[in-house]
Amino acid sequence: MHSHLDSPSGPALRVELSQLDLRYEGCRLKSPAAEARLLAAIAQAGIQEPLQGVELVSVRILLNGFKRLRCARKLHLHTAPFVSLGTDEASGIVCLLRAANDHALSLLEQARFLDELKAGRGLSVAEIAQQLSRSKAWVSLRLAFWRS
Repeated sequence: MHSHLDSPSGPALRVELSQLDLRYEGCRLKSPAAEARLLAAIAQAGIQEPLQGVELVSVRILLNGFKRLRCARKLHLHTAPFVSLGTDEASGIVCLLRAANDHALSLLEQARFLDELKAGRGLSVAEIAQQLSRSKAWVSLRLAFWRS
């Protein structure tokens, strides 16, 4: 039986917050109201949902959990649960996009991550669509939104 801190890649590890690479923080939107609610919940019960990212040989790159990270820092926590979503950045982003329903990531957040796959990782619209089990139109619409 899996706990809420487990993922398909295995149980969550405790990681030092100071050692996380935050290069994708700009792909996520901030919500001060949601962050304030989360801060209160974490102060009361700790971090219940692990941070998500990719674990490479020399670095852990955060993809999901930036609000939790900022709350943990405000509460002077030094570690948090972390699960790896893939063996490299592209597979981690694909896993995050596949797992997120259309409400978990905003249209803008989806577009930013898709642009990273296309421009940053060199994947074609067809390759992205296939990996996400989405249509090319779904991918193209979000990429066009990002460029507008």
